[in-house]
Amino acid sequence: MRGTQPVKPLLVALATLVLSALVLVAGTATAGESEIRVFNGRVALPIGSEDPSVYFVLRNGGETTRTIVGASCACAESVSIRRTAVNGEGQWSSEGMPGGMPVPAGGDVAFAPRGLFLRLMSARALGEDETVEIVLEFADGEKVPFEASVSAD
Repeated sequence: MRGTQPVKPLLVALATLVLSALVLVAGTATAGESEIRVFNGRVALPIGSEDPSVYFVLRNGGETTRTIVGASCACAESVSIRRTAVNGEGQWSSEGMPGGMPVPAGGDVAFAPRGLFLRLMSARALGEDETVEIVLEFADGEKVPFEASVSAD
């Protein structure tokens, strides 16, 4: 009997740890909840006649790569997924991404100036400090809305 004394506290500690882990997992996953999260959404007002650009960070908390194939916003006729490119003469331009933008499993993708961004095509006049809703569309049909604040910088 002397050898069984240390085992009992160990079993109680192990059971407590397992139950705590189950409660934690149950609390973080709900049925139908998206594994995609969007952070720091903002719309940059253009300086000239360009259309506004949308920047944000996208996090894929899932176990499979997800691909953004489109987006929409009530404030614009259409939304284009774009990336900045430099031509052979060293001039900046942007190009569309007709195949979409993959977001790796467990990874983040930053939509930022001089990189990836969304372009609000033929957008209505937007005011600084206004908030607009952008809806990302994924290849699997899921739509993920997020809010983006409008700023002049």
